[in-house]
Amino acid sequence: MVEFTQLFWFASIAKVVALVLGAFIVYLAYRGYRRNASKPLLYVALGFGLITAGTLLEGLLFVILGSDILEALATGTVLTAIGFVAIIYSIYATK
Repeated sequence: MVEFTQLFWFASIAKVVALVLGAFIVYLAYRGYRRNASKPLLYVALGFGLITAGTLLEGLLFVILGSDILEALATGTVLTAIGFVAIIYSIYATK
């Protein structure tokens, strides 16, 4: 069971802030993709979407489903790494 300490609440608030900021970046990148039809911006939106999803999934697994913290961190980290790959691809991809 999760113990609701002061550190837990601080970490939860930080996760929510990261989720909101990540969602805003995804929105801006996708809007830029739609406006300019720029394929790299689509991959930036995808990358930040995966990073944001990793943050969300990590919190859901740990708090709501009661998974072990290492399982939650590993799942979030894998999604974050795939998101970084998408962002790197957007930088180096040619048209």
